Amino acid sequence: MKFIGREKELKELKRMLNSDDFQAALIYGRRRVGKTELIKEAVKDHKDCVIFFVAEKAPFQQNVEGLARAVTSFFHESYLQFNDLDHVLEYVFMKSVSKPVILIIDEYPFLRGDDSSVDSKFQIAIDRYHHDSRMKLILCGSYMDVMKQIVDANEPLFGRFTSILYLKPFDYYDASKFFPNSTSEQKLEWYSCFGGIPFYLNMIDPKESLQNNLERLLIPSGSILENEIVLQMNSELSKIQGLNGILSSIGQGLHSFKDLNKQYAGSHSGVNYSLNKLLNMDLVEKSAPINDPNNAKQRAYYIADNLLDFYYTFLHRQMTARTIMDPGAFYREYIKEVLKNNYLPAKFEAVTREYLIRKNRAQLIEPPLTSVGRYVYHDKGTKTSGEFDAVSRDKKGWTLYECKYQKGVMTAAVIAAKKQQAEDLGLDFYRYGFVSKNGFGKETASGSDILVTLDDLYDSALNG
Repeated sequence: MKFIGREKELKELKRMLNSDDFQAALIYGRRRVGKTELIKEAVKDHKDCVIFFVAEKAPFQQNVEGLARAVTSFFHESYLQFNDLDHVLEYVFMKSVSKPVILIIDEYPFLRGDDSSVDSKFQIAIDRYHHDSRMKLILCGSYMDVMKQIVDANEPLFGRFTSILYLKPFDYYDASKFFPNSTSEQKLEWYSCFGGIPFYLNMIDPKESLQNNLERLLIPSGSILENEIVLQMNSELSKIQGLNGILSSIGQGLHSFKDLNKQYAGSHSGVNYSLNKLLNMDLVEKSAPINDPNNAKQRAYYIADNLLDFYYTFLHRQMTARTIMDPGAFYREYIKEVLKNNYLPAKFEAVTREYLIRKNRAQLIEPPLTSVGRYVYHDKGTKTSGEFDAVSRDKKGWTLYECKYQKGVMTAAVIAAKKQQAEDLGLDFYRYGFVSKNGFGKETASGSDILVTLDDLYDSALNG
């Protein structure tokens, strides 16, 4: 299978592996995000140097014995016996003084458990041998709380890693590389509903429609992707009450702290604690308006992953219906219209923001953007507040992007109406952008306006 994406991370790992000095990397990210595949790709040219150990959800001593077997087998000295982690590490570090060794411990949180003294054992070995060792140490794991804690300033391993790689789900552009022969609209649909986790993207059959893939992979009760979601929720959230409910409420459209707090009977501290946990695990993201970032009342919470967002928007609260209905009938009854009229248009706006960020990083926007996000305003005439979902800022000022996920082309009338709305509100946008799923009418071209089609979002110039 072709390796996709992660160009920068792969380059960094290869740099590290080709070094003559001691190097240590911490690699973390959600389950199925591709951590192990990245490591395997990076070590392809170093196979003779690799000790690869996958820790299990088992007692500490059992994992130590498994690591010891992997180490002694690599050095063809299986007659040696080790009873503790300290001696295993001392042995492999000493060996690495005269021989290049790449020690990879996958699912490190299973080895470590809740005992930070395990980190101290690695810290002691690193501090003792790193001047002479040619070791390349890679610790990898999926449990976000544990992996983030390891690099905290108060923890033993702080400052011992030469590389820290946080693997996030793919953005819309890298996700599209799984479907090179699909249309731009299909690529947007796959990403909007299935997200950017490589393992899940590989399950999609691009020859089938979005509906058929949803009916096969997600809609049925107990489907393969629902089981994946439940497994993730149980592993990450099982010790914390209420997090599933928070996700469900966000999926049903409650995005402000005030609304979420009201939903949970005013348990302010409980909701705040739950949201902070979800934010720390990157399951939820907090959005502040770019023109009023310090206004707590304007902050909003969104599910950070599209697959989870789809699940909690359409499926989580319909367990009974999904159990007794045909998947096709369920799609037509509960998903089809909301998907077309609300869900996909909202994802189109989110992808537009991702597009602007990717294009800006590629140095294809002048002047460079300093922020991208949603923009709030107050209409004095109607005494109501509103927001624009895609606005950028640069040294010259604000640019408003109007996104239309509609059947026909975007017309000059739509463009004029949006400009007039901003003028009536007294908003100072120095430039306008218009993003249309189906392109533009001939009469819409204007010297200063930025016109972006759906195909432009997948321009090859944005790669890398």
